[in-house]
Amino acid sequence: MIIGTILRNFKTYSGINYVPITHGENFCGLVGNNGIGKSSVLEALDSFFNGKSWNFNIITKKSGFTTTRPYITPIFLIKKESISEGNKETAELISNYTWSIEESDVLSQNREQFKTFSMQREILIRDFEISNYYLIPIGSTYDNKPSLSFFNTKKLGDLIVEDFEKTLQQVPDENLEFLNSLLVELKEKFEYIYIPKDIDPENFTQLETKEIQSLMGETLNEIVEKCVPQRKIQEINQSLNSFIDSVSDILEEYAFRTSGVRQVNLRKHDVYKLIVEAYFKIRKLHKKEGAHWLEMSALSSGEKQKAIIELAYHFLKSYRSDTKNIILGIDEPESSLHMSACYDQFNKLYELSSLCKQLLFTTHWYGFIPTVENGCVSVISKKYKDHLFDLISISSYRESVKQTVRSSKGKLPYDIRLKSINDFTQSVVTSILTDEPYNWLICEGSSEKIYLEEYLSEIKSDKKLRIIPVGGAGEIKRIYNHLQVAYDDFKSEIQGKVILVSDTDAELVSYPTRDELKNLMCYRIVNVAKSRKTELVKISSNPVSPKTEIEDSLNGKLFYETLLEFQDDYPEIENVLSDVDEPSEEAVYFALDLSPSKLKLLDDFFDSDNNKFEFAKSYVSKLADTYEVPDWIENIKNLY
Repeated sequence: MIIGTILRNFKTYSGINYVPITHGENFCGLVGNNGIGKSSVLEALDSFFNGKSWNFNIITKKSGFTTTRPYITPIFLIKKESISEGNKETAELISNYTWSIEESDVLSQNREQFKTFSMQREILIRDFEISNYYLIPIGSTYDNKPSLSFFNTKKLGDLIVEDFEKTLQQVPDENLEFLNSLLVELKEKFEYIYIPKDIDPENFTQLETKEIQSLMGETLNEIVEKCVPQRKIQEINQSLNSFIDSVSDILEEYAFRTSGVRQVNLRKHDVYKLIVEAYFKIRKLHKKEGAHWLEMSALSSGEKQKAIIELAYHFLKSYRSDTKNIILGIDEPESSLHMSACYDQFNKLYELSSLCKQLLFTTHWYGFIPTVENGCVSVISKKYKDHLFDLISISSYRESVKQTVRSSKGKLPYDIRLKSINDFTQSVVTSILTDEPYNWLICEGSSEKIYLEEYLSEIKSDKKLRIIPVGGAGEIKRIYNHLQVAYDDFKSEIQGKVILVSDTDAELVSYPTRDELKNLMCYRIVNVAKSRKTELVKISSNPVSPKTEIEDSLNGKLFYETLLEFQDDYPEIENVLSDVDEPSEEAVYFALDLSPSKLKLLDDFFDSDNNKFEFAKSYVSKLADTYEVPDWIENIKNLY
């Protein structure tokens, strides 16, 4: 993947600019005001990987290439086994140097840019087993010379040039030619597919376009060759020649021949070209609407934008077998979409990111930030003439924003958390105002979503139900407070329902809710000793204990059977379940009736590795009609 890219004098970027992209996540957004340079990053990568023409900064046009020397230098994070043996020595040298280079090694004018990279590198060292990964900054100048940008230092010269001249601060271009082979391999290893904002959807979605064939992973000629192999063409030629010979026999001294001695047969290239022209070019993408099929030209701008993303998703998910090296760049995927449709578009993008090596996108819509589980957002702003970049982790964006605001000394142009909640709230509200409204269930985390998606699968489609994890009870409180303000403005028009459900935490997040808002309801789950059930109660209602998470509220028998599957990898589970024998289908809290020490062991199990998520997937995979559905789940279903 690409963790960042260095641009010099490309489009809106004058001078040297380091654009951080990710801390290792593959869902990567670029946000900022219009004209700030978001699209320029995606365009630059298109020029680097696909040889598209370079859009030079105005300074280059004024001062010339020799002075301004534009380049595009991505920084690759790549597994060591992915690099060929022939380039391993070069990759090892550059990577070891990049993992260890310090700020003092870099030219003073480039140190601010290097600091941004250095902070990224610290997180990579924390989160990755770096002995398994190469970290390689390598790119191209405008005239196809290898570029290391600000990583080209005197320290590097001492490593790669024998008797490096002490007066030089950088390695001369001619001494970097040894990087060419590695550069070519990295360019060819990754397949960059770029979908710009101003693309013509009708032309783009035709099967003969380069981008669609890239998404399919094969050209139309390759597809036609499977259908019409060479032997078929030989058979056609033989039959046609037999026909011509038979006609010649009849005509005696006359014959149908080509000019020249050699009689030309149908060539494979000719046949395939004819098939593409006569069969594929007349076929355009259509969308099914009821019993009818609508051409792309009949769709709205928003529907066309949605169709492009759907097309990419289905090709990568169900058609193409090898997607592990695809980097997909999408410019403003929410363009022309109604606010109510933005969430669906970004949810599809998030799913799409799991099908490729990396998804890069630009956007003005921040509502996705509270709703996706993992990813990065690079906030691009400007101070005077300088571009500023702040990289935010989505998985911990609330804390990440606070830290970034402190470390960037107030450079962030706005509070991302506020912007993202506002955009998300608008999306929810607009979607519940229509005659065919959406319904929403907002929960704390991704494991809750897994359970609820499965238990409520019967009503999901019928009720147009969206189930959204937002990252904790505090965030649910924040969203509820925003929604109730918007609710007052539109209460007479609201058709859909929004239900927010949180856990009962040891330190309860309590806040007032309004019963008169009939289509906006806020509950928490809590285990009630008197009824021996998990119940849905209002946020400020009693009881306020015991601590109740969704895992405490599931079917006890199925929970027990699922937990046994993890016992081989986590021997402590045997101790947790030592006194449990054939538990009932009551809520887990009552069915297992664990002592405090065993509850602590179980909490530790769910808090380690990715166990909450993996357990949830295993649990729902075994759901069947033979297991009782918890009452509180049925109660939620009835609310819709």
